[in-house]
Amino acid sequence: MSDELLLQDENGVRHLILNRPQKINAIDYAQHLRLMDAFKQAEADDEVAVVALSGVGRGFCAGDDLTSGTYEGTDPYSHRKVDLEMGSGPVVLLESCAVLRRLSKPTVALMHNIALGSGYDYSLSCDFRIVNQSIRYGDPRIDRALWAAEGWSYKLPRLIHQSPVTPIAYLGELMNGAKALEYGLVHEVVADDTDVRESSRGFVERLLAVSGPAYTRTKLSMLQAMDASFQQTQLMDTRNLCLTY
Repeated sequence: MSDELLLQDENGVRHLILNRPQKINAIDYAQHLRLMDAFKQAEADDEVAVVALSGVGRGFCAGDDLTSGTYEGTDPYSHRKVDLEMGSGPVVLLESCAVLRRLSKPTVALMHNIALGSGYDYSLSCDFRIVNQSIRYGDPRIDRALWAAEGWSYKLPRLIHQSPVTPIAYLGELMNGAKALEYGLVHEVVADDTDVRESSRGFVERLLAVSGPAYTRTKLSMLQAMDASFQQTQLMDTRNLCLTY
């Protein structure tokens, strides 16, 4: 694992820590590939019960690294480039977030001060989100005339009601901890003057306590219901009712 993405195991918790503090952990193409590989490794490792995503330095993640140069390695997604000279970056972010969202284990984003753009999108792919009070949380890409190509436009209205979604999505409004908690988008707000990994330890221990086959089955059922059409959901409900009786 690169020193730009730190991996720390602690009593069943796999901490994946963004480590580009000089850029407030802005994510370039190589970092997306690292994250996707790390998610897959965590899924395959039987010693990992919970996956926690966090960052070092001034903030969790400033979003996309707009100053990064051309990726120098072999691009496994070169055949899936999108228009507007954006390359395959949006595709690999979408794929990486999809891997994170489908993990069978509990996942939690531990965010402080800044969580924008692609960092915001990764957090929406986690089961749980914890932020500090003065977090700047959201996606201001629309101010740059960019659209939500990376998948949060699908996830956001499924996580909270449509009415609060509109100023976040259409106007690029950012949330602080209190507003994100009011919307139901985050699950806990911690004090600014604490290390978010330390102050969320109790919450993560609760995830450790429930991790296992029951959690996996429940999560799979929830995702299937969220991703299904109304007709498919009716069929699943009918099937479950028949199994109950």
